[in-house]
Amino acid sequence: MSIASEHRPRDLAAEVRRDARLLAERWSGAGPAFAGIVVVVLLMGASVALDYEFGQSPHRILKLALGLLVVGGIMLRPRFGLLLLPLFTPFLGLVPPTPIPGVNAFNVLIFSVFGAYAVGEALARRPILRAGRLQGAIGILVLIAVLSIVRGAAVPTGYSYNAHLASLDLFRSGTSFAMYFIFLAMARGERDRRRIAWAVLIGLLLESLVCLKLGRVGRSERALGTYDNPNELGCYLAIFTVLAAAVAFGVRSWLARLMAVGVFVLGSIGVMLTLSRGGMIALVGGLGIVVLRSSRWALGLCLLLLALSPLWVPSYVMDRITSSAVEDNGGGDVQVDNSSEIRLITWRAIMDVVEHHPLDGVGFAGLRFVLPNVGRAMGLGEVADSAHNTYLRTLGDMGVFGLLAFLWLLWSVWRLADAGVRSARSRFDRSLAVGLGGAIVTMAICCAFGDRFWSPSVSSGLWVMCALVEDSVPGQRTTAAA
Repeated sequence: MSIASEHRPRDLAAEVRRDARLLAERWSGAGPAFAGIVVVVLLMGASVALDYEFGQSPHRILKLALGLLVVGGIMLRPRFGLLLLPLFTPFLGLVPPTPIPGVNAFNVLIFSVFGAYAVGEALARRPILRAGRLQGAIGILVLIAVLSIVRGAAVPTGYSYNAHLASLDLFRSGTSFAMYFIFLAMARGERDRRRIAWAVLIGLLLESLVCLKLGRVGRSERALGTYDNPNELGCYLAIFTVLAAAVAFGVRSWLARLMAVGVFVLGSIGVMLTLSRGGMIALVGGLGIVVLRSSRWALGLCLLLLALSPLWVPSYVMDRITSSAVEDNGGGDVQVDNSSEIRLITWRAIMDVVEHHPLDGVGFAGLRFVLPNVGRAMGLGEVADSAHNTYLRTLGDMGVFGLLAFLWLLWSVWRLADAGVRSARSRFDRSLAVGLGGAIVTMAICCAFGDRFWSPSVSSGLWVMCALVEDSVPGQRTTAAA
């Protein structure tokens, strides 16, 4: 050995990295088993503490145990969470609310998935995020919403405005946009796209089965499923039933096609059980886009079924469709039904608000504070605190610029779907893009009948579809973490 090598300084950093690598190789097989043992011990300890110290009921302990198992699985394998997110999104409303303002099961789940993934990518010195085609439109819409909250708090309209509640509402609603960025960052390749798309359809299948099991148990004998609002349930079912129809055209296996058709049929039945007129009209509109771009014979079959609908559609559904106008027994005049009348009165109040605040609006989520007062001032009687229309709500809350940003976002999603159809390299990718085009048309129609866009349980899956289609479009760029 030479004298120079004897006096060479030790590279401590290299030795630490070498020892860590050797340790990781030794524990690579036992690591998951050890982690599983730790999770089980923690679950047992938590169960004992909750049972004996806090007196919690067994079903709450079971829910906590399942939740911890899910979070533990996500921490070990973040991509496992990509399949859970669209699968569990419709059922997150069943989880009891947390006492922390702005924090709910949906937020915890999505940020657990992305947090575990981001830590691993950062340690490996790989880019975390990818630039997307929709990030500009989403960013502008959210920015206008934030500025409208500041405007509503700083310069009130003369009626009450709660900036704190509006900020929490924007945070909860805005987390649905996070689904787009998370899935765009984590989903890579056609295999991921197929698995996640099927996870979305399985979520639709489970919700449809719950809807069929419970039946029309809500007010006015309308199905609720796991939702409190039958109109929100109808919109959710309509959007992803359209996706199921598109996937049925895009798979080659007869078993997979039969499964997609089965999900489509169950979803369609669920929409009818909700008696949501907006959901039914939106389903027809979105399905029309899918069959126009997929199959001529399917288009002819759909037109035939639509023409024969009085023969096969249940009577309670036909009564719901035709009840938007009822005949006055006194003079033979035609009047609108009660729900439609409330909408018309509410829209008159909104137009009065827009007349006074056309550019700036009253602040995000501000119409619910303003509408009842405006209705009383105008002598309109009963005015709901909901706009019953996303376009009018956006116009009243954020003014003309907010409405234009919202329309631009819808148009950007349509352009993304069209780009996915034109650049598709496989039959499945094309069907996924066609399904996105039909889904955004379905959402646009549903927004004319209610405030659906800002509901995470309704729209989150739509942003997952956007990310999957964008992953199939060539030319995606990566963005390193700041």
